[in-house]
Amino acid sequence: MFSHIVGSIFILLGVLFLLYPEALRKRLRRWFFAAALFFGALLVSVGWKQPGLLPKVLVLIGVAAILKGLLLLNSKATEKITAWVLSRPILHLRIFAVAEIAMGLLILLGLRA
Repeated sequence: MFSHIVGSIFILLGVLFLLYPEALRKRLRRWFFAAALFFGALLVSVGWKQPGLLPKVLVLIGVAAILKGLLLLNSKATEKITAWVLSRPILHLRIFAVAEIAMGLLILLGLRA
């Protein structure tokens, strides 16, 4: 269920960023924060109910991603990444948006397989 929501959000945001790439530039730091939290929550939800060692490692990686997302708000690395993305042309942001749509479709189609 959570994966379905995440896939739908990826597609929706990808379409919005494809149409309005400047919105991505203005709110880039918040998107990094949200992406780290979503990725961490997705890993925790996948590994939580599964038996074995590998799912528990995924849960630990997910918790680490959530903590890293919280630390990304004021980090120097985020400032460098943001500056690099802001210097890219609009075409690169649109390619990123298409990749985001493709990732959302892969998540949704992978759920049905």
